[in-house]
Amino acid sequence: MRGLFSIHGILATISIAGGLFTSLAWAELDRDEVQAVLYALHTHQAELAELARERAGRDEVAQLASTLERDHGILEEWLVEADDGRDAPPSEPTGAVHDRDTFNTLAELDGEAFDAAFLDYQMELHTAAIEYLERNRPQGDEQLDEFNNHLFVTHETLLVNGELVDSLR
Repeated sequence: MRGLFSIHGILATISIAGGLFTSLAWAELDRDEVQAVLYALHTHQAELAELARERAGRDEVAQLASTLERDHGILEEWLVEADDGRDAPPSEPTGAVHDRDTFNTLAELDGEAFDAAFLDYQMELHTAAIEYLERNRPQGDEQLDEFNNHLFVTHETLLVNGELVDSLR
């Protein structure tokens, strides 16, 4: 019986230590940087949607861009609310997941060439954003505050929208 209590005590200690380690690891996260990356991503999707409406060859691609713009607009509004109503950070984040050079290349394309490059870029963008969030959000089942809940919903939205992008390729 005594051995059983020792094992339970050890397991409880490991569990508590693991919980503290997880909390400390998340506390070290640069929340301002994550917010800046998300704001930049949402803004970039609006720019891409405008470009797609001008340059897309297929209606489905322009409609996809509008869907992504709408979803990212909703997520951006929620991000502002989760950030106590502060405006977006003024500077480009160091961990940005988008590529300005690719955007400039897309701006030079039209029709089918635009569609193919746009869809490829959207897959890269969604994959990079998903990986970024997986590195920078809590992974446990702990109670989430508004910001962490936003990160979770953004991650799930990116997964769904990534599948939508892939279906048009």
